[in-house]
Amino acid sequence: MKILGDLPIFSTSINKIRRISSDPSSDAMAVAQEVLKDANLSTKLLRLGNSAHYNRGVGKISVVSRAVIVLGFETVKNLTLTLKLIESFQTANPVVDMSKMLVKSYLAAGFVRDIADKCGIKDVEESYVCALLYNLGEITVAYVMPNEYQRISELVLNKGLSQAEAEQTVLGTSISLISQELATTWEFPPTVVSAMAPPPSKITRPIKDHVSFNRSIASLAHQLLDNLYSATGEGDHLTDTLEMIAKATGLNDGMVENYLNESFRMSCALATEYGLNKKSLKPQLGDGEGTLRNKWARQLSYYASTEEPGSAANPDKQTTSTAKAETISPSKDTLGSPKGADSSNASLTSNNVSSRTNEAALPNQVSNPPDDVAPLSGANHLAQAHFNAQLQLQIIQEITELMAKSARLSEVFVKVVDGLHRGAGFDRVLLCLVTPDRRNYVGRLAAGAQREVLKQYFSFPIDPSSDLFSKTLNDGGELLVNNTADAAWGNLLPSKFVEVIKADSFVAAALRYQEKAVGFFYADCAVSGRLIDEADRRNLLQFVTQARLALRLCT
Repeated sequence: MKILGDLPIFSTSINKIRRISSDPSSDAMAVAQEVLKDANLSTKLLRLGNSAHYNRGVGKISVVSRAVIVLGFETVKNLTLTLKLIESFQTANPVVDMSKMLVKSYLAAGFVRDIADKCGIKDVEESYVCALLYNLGEITVAYVMPNEYQRISELVLNKGLSQAEAEQTVLGTSISLISQELATTWEFPPTVVSAMAPPPSKITRPIKDHVSFNRSIASLAHQLLDNLYSATGEGDHLTDTLEMIAKATGLNDGMVENYLNESFRMSCALATEYGLNKKSLKPQLGDGEGTLRNKWARQLSYYASTEEPGSAANPDKQTTSTAKAETISPSKDTLGSPKGADSSNASLTSNNVSSRTNEAALPNQVSNPPDDVAPLSGANHLAQAHFNAQLQLQIIQEITELMAKSARLSEVFVKVVDGLHRGAGFDRVLLCLVTPDRRNYVGRLAAGAQREVLKQYFSFPIDPSSDLFSKTLNDGGELLVNNTADAAWGNLLPSKFVEVIKADSFVAAALRYQEKAVGFFYADCAVSGRLIDEADRRNLLQFVTQARLALRLCT
């Protein structure tokens, strides 16, 4: 951990914390509410809030809202910019689904919060935090030792070992003990540390003491989810776990099930809000049609398939930084309604990335950047086969450091272009910017082979009715075209695009500032001849997200 640094956080967390903490009308609880959606960011704030530098005789901090007050808004804002991103970790370690792990922690925390509130627990936020951070050891092992974490899963699935046996075999200890050791080392209060213990073996009556309540319910909530999501026979213990929760709380089975359903709906909304695949939250159906586990799995899977932003679980649709992607085939009435399009060959995705702030003029350093900006050294070296995950992580961290010290936008954009070329593995990358009169877009910053061809070609009037790039600018989304030879695209691409650019496929993503178009990033692999796919679009979006964030932070 000393080498890798702090646990990574969601990029959406950075966007939200920065926006809310910059609002003079916001208070500590508003910031805390967003922090509490991200278990790793909550861990960092509690760790820092309980450090000797900040916690000077105020007692151990067990709730995030108090940590925000102790640290101050400015510290919280700056802190988020120094942390690594979940998205980068996932790219480098695709076999470890940390995003799902963190959303499940949020699911358990919401479940415990509702139960604690119903049971009359005075400090509901502390109960929430105990459940949210219960899996600290699992998250840490997955981050620091992804190969060992994967080995544990393989022993459980393929060798028939229990989770505890697999952990002991691979780690020589339990993940639960790792959680408690880390929390103790980081000066977490005993109430939070004790809640990381394994679930009790027996409960006979309702628990009144809040410390014992948090310790029991946090562990039982996670055990319930482990039973529900288990790919082995451990799901058979779901009824026993439910019975223990009912005894510990004094609530009947129906109420417990209702709280789980509501928390699951909110977790689906969170996954959508953070640009994650909420369908990964679907529990697997096991054997036995009439089992309680299968009943819940079917019900929750239905929520994961139907819950959308703007529903009761997520009414504040407009505040999300990454909305649900909409796929539009060229055969739809979008740009001149071309006929005969094959939707498998091209798709246009539109994401809501606009700010809710009042409309204002674009900053000069965005609309009219210096002409002497050039790619970093080595940017004209052709990227090797596909992408370099480790280099992506390194460059994203460098971008984060630039934003933390309020670097010029041009510096950030140079680094983003470099990351797309060398890290994401695109042969050619171009940043086009809208001209000051807002009538045209022109190529301004390029990297890779034939980059001058791109810069000279991309100079066109903005016309969303007949130009794909203009429409992407106007809508503020991403564009993936994987067959430019498709006749359906003939009237949608700029004049002589195929003849001059010679790209069979490409990907692009818009930049917007306060609801106004700023420009877009374009990337292809025309030199090597490799076709662009969905993985390339995700890699592009990873870096473009940094550029979008820089527009808000570096202006």
